[in-house]
Formats: sequence, C-alpha cells, structure tokens
Amino acid sequence: MDFEQADTLNQAIRLLSLRHRARAAALLAPLGLHPGQEALLLELDRTGPMIQAQLSEALGCEPPSVTLMTRKLEAAGHIRRVPAPSDKRASIVELTDSGKALAGQVKQLWCALAEETVAGLPVQTVADLPGILRTLTGNVDTRPPARSGREVATRRVARSMTLTGDYEPSSSAWVREHVEQIMRTGTTDGVTIRGLPTVLMTYRGAKTGKVRKTPLMRVEHEGRYAAVASKGGAPANPQWYASLVVEPVVELQDGTATGEYRAREVFGEEKAQWWRRAVAAYPDYADYQRKTDRQIPVFVLEPVSGDHAGR
Repeated sequence: MDFEQADTLNQAIRLLSLRHRARAAALLAPLGLHPGQEALLLELDRTGPMIQAQLSEALGCEPPSVTLMTRKLEAAGHIRRVPAPSDKRASIVELTDSGKALAGQVKQLWCALAEETVAGLPVQTVADLPGILRTLTGNVDTRPPARSGREVATRRVARSMTLTGDYEPSSSAWVREHVEQIMRTGTTDGVTIRGLPTVLMTYRGAKTGKVRKTPLMRVEHEGRYAAVASKGGAPANPQWYASLVVEPVVELQDGTATGEYRAREVFGEEKAQWWRRAVAAYPDYADYQRKTDRQIPVFVLEPVSGDHAGR
C-alpha cells in the first residue's frame, strides 16, 4: 500500500470516528447522557445486574472510568449499586425503573443513528459492516486478551485515546493566550497565573471529539499531578471535567517534558490530601471553594507508563 492510499484510508477512518462520536454526543445530550454512559445502560439492559468489575470488562473500559459513570448514573437515579452477597467488597450494578425507561429511549436513538450513518449503502454492505469493523478493530487493538470467556467480537471496544485530530482553541481569551505562548516557546516555564507555575493539559472534548488544551496550576507530587476543576469558584464545573470523565487519558506538558497520563477523580481522604497540596501550590483554591456550593472536583493524573513529565 502506497502512502496516498494509506493516508486516504486512515483519514476516512479518523473522520468517521470523530464525527460519529460528535453526532452521538449531540443525540445523547437531550437525555442528559454523555458518550459512554449509553453503553453502560445498554449492557445492563441486555445482561441484567452485573458485578462492577464484570461490567468494566464487558465495556472494555478501565475500572476507574466505569466507577465514575456508575456514580453519575446512580446520582441521577438510573442505576443502583448493592453489595454482592458473596463478596461485600464488590458491588452489583443494576438498572432502576428510570434506567430501564432511559435504556429504551437510547435504543430508539441508537437505531436512528445507525440508519443515519449507513444511509445510501446497499443492504448486503450494511449486513457485512459489523464484521468488517470488528476485523479492523482487532487489527489495531493493543489491549491484552480478555480474561472472561466472552468472544472478543462481542465486547465493546474502548475508544482510542490517541490525541490526534482537529484542534479547537478555547473560547476564553486568556486561555488561548497562555496556550499560544506555550506552543510558541515549547515550554510552560514562564507561563504563570498570579505568578505561580502552570502545566498544559491536552485532552479530547467529550461533545466535539476535537483536541483541546488548557493550562492548569502546577500541583505535582512524586510524578503525579492534580487537575482541580475549580473554574474560579463558579457554580458549574469547567467543560473539561466532563471530557476527562469520558476520555480520561490526557497529555500533560511540564516545562519542555510531555507525557501521557490517565485522569482519575479522587474522593475521601485521598481527595483531602491532594486538596491540601493544591491549596499549598495555589492558595486561591481555598477562596474558590468558599465561593461555591459545589464540591470542587479533583483529578489525579497518573503516568500511563513508567515515563512521566515530573521534574
């Protein structure tokens, strides 16, 4: 295969993935759902109650991502979690009546999205597509083999986290200026907020699928970083909060070093510990929390591999 053919193929697959995801996000939004949550609802509707670890395996998602989704769906009243009879440390996840009704709505939406996506294709081509796409997915799937007895072809595949694609600058002028300076100079050194150092987080927008960048205060401990969703103490979370819940793998630049990290929202004592570190690094965080009734979320960004950007 020559480059021109390879580029045409890769670009077509990339654009389909991005635009299908963006269209799915737009259709799910009126139901109060983010991409990924619908897969969890449909899996429970199809299989019935499941231990959370099994649900993570079935969805092809990391356990922390499934934990975050279940917490949000539970808070909305769509699922419930109960201790497993055989192991009180494990949770069984099941749909509530509200969740069952919502899953029915998602099914209708999913049918409409599929019909919209394959419009104009011959019937036989549509019938062949799932097998073709599963083969393509298997060709690029770098995850270890599933530990369960399910066939890989029936498992939902985790979305690619490679941060390539169209870049969408922030609508905030000061964010754009900071990002442009970092991109122009190749380092976060000298880019400060209130005279304190920052790092640059690159992530994928949950709704648009586009690559986005935002500066964060530098809160680092032993090669891990905190991402504090303060938004200056505003009533709502910053838009990147939902994006990290859906797509937790990000790129982080500290100085000239860049690494791949996985974002994990923390709670309880672990959050309290990181909150103290955050306030020590940027004292205004304490004022931001006093300004708002919401509990400001904190993510810990952990290196995906042994290499990290901590200096």
